Amino acid sequence: MPHEIANFLASVNEAALQCASLCRKVQSEMLASMDKSDSSPVTIADYGCQALIHRAILLNYPDHALISEEGSDHLRKNAAEGEISAIVRLVSGALGSEVTIDDICGWIDHRGPNNSEYTWSIDPIDGTKGFLRRAQYAVAIGLLQGSTPVGGTLVCPSLPYDLNDDNSPVGVLISASGPGTARKFAIDAELSASISSNASGDPASMRVLGSVESAHGDPALVTGMMEASKITGGFVRYDSQAKYAVIAMGGAEMYVRPRSKPDYRENIWDHVAGVAICEAAGAVVSDVDGKALDFGHGDKLLENRGVLATANPLAHKLAIDGIKATENA
Repeated sequence: MPHEIANFLASVNEAALQCASLCRKVQSEMLASMDKSDSSPVTIADYGCQALIHRAILLNYPDHALISEEGSDHLRKNAAEGEISAIVRLVSGALGSEVTIDDICGWIDHRGPNNSEYTWSIDPIDGTKGFLRRAQYAVAIGLLQGSTPVGGTLVCPSLPYDLNDDNSPVGVLISASGPGTARKFAIDAELSASISSNASGDPASMRVLGSVESAHGDPALVTGMMEASKITGGFVRYDSQAKYAVIAMGGAEMYVRPRSKPDYRENIWDHVAGVAICEAAGAVVSDVDGKALDFGHGDKLLENRGVLATANPLAHKLAIDGIKATENA
């Protein structure tokens, strides 16, 4: 089975790299965004990346289902004429052949059959605000078999290949198709290596990651958890599923994303790829109550409270105990 999942991912990883190039071109040319109904920003890079990924899945696995963040209706209604011509030019350039806006919109809206064994969960740019700031963002391609994350690819064009080397090439693709298979590839260099999360259980050296957007969590709960568990390695804010990549690469030991509002539920496309990669690298992922993430309810994690990713079981217990102690104080 891991070999089959690896083949699935290999067929879309070329599109993922095309997305990295497209994103960098958009950053170099324009950084305007369009607001969606929830006031979150979206750019032509989001739409272009989703079109490229969906096209690859449609060509290779037309019997697979897809759950993705964007739809073409907003693009057609809100993009300026120059943005439409730009996305056509960028996607055509990525593919090496001319396409139309109708082609692009058709790919964006492709969702496949409703009863497939496999479902792709895609966030074409996770962390659009980070993308607009030229900070961290990720192209996230996750794969579910039933409701279980079985594979994922994260492309992080602004993340160093080696987190411990100031001279490291910047830009990394990370992919995994099961336990022990997590691997990183430099986007712009002939470099690759297996990766694994940190096995240390020493709270004094544990590093905690959180979201740049305070609305994505509860900072007081995170700092309380750190104090209760005597975690003193530091707290760093990252945009996007790049946080999952950092955990999988051994660059931090915890990523805590508490539910910001009682009625808030996480979108699955914000987590499937990162969860699959982290678990393949040896990390432990659950919600903040220690409950397994349930991806069996469409596009939302309806039965979970927040998300917690930790580098190993010892770190996971420390985090869960610290959260409970903080909430019960």
